[in-house]
Amino acid sequence: MKLRIITVLASLVVLSACASNPAAEQARATQQMAYKMQVYGPACEKLGFAKDTDKWRECIQREYEQSIMRIQQYNSPYLYGSPYYDRYYPRRWY
Repeated sequence: MKLRIITVLASLVVLSACASNPAAEQARATQQMAYKMQVYGPACEKLGFAKDTDKWRECIQREYEQSIMRIQQYNSPYLYGSPYYDRYYPRRWY
C-alpha cells in the first residue's frame, strides 16, 4: 500500500514538472518573432516583399530556417556531414 502511494506521488511530481506555462510560452514566441522581424525583415524588404504582409512574414520565417540549417550543418558531429561517408568513400591512409 505504501509503495503504491509513493509511486502515485512520484508520478504526480514528474507530471507536474512536465506541465507548461502557456503565458510564458506565448511571451517567448512573441519575443522570438520580434527578433526575427528585426534581423530578417530588412532583407525581405530588399527582396521586394511589402512590409507587414503574409509573404513578408513567410520570407522572414524562410530566411530564419535557412540560417538555422546553415548553423546545424557546420555543427554536425560528422566530419563530412554524413555518418555514411566512410562507407561510400573510404579513407586511405598512405
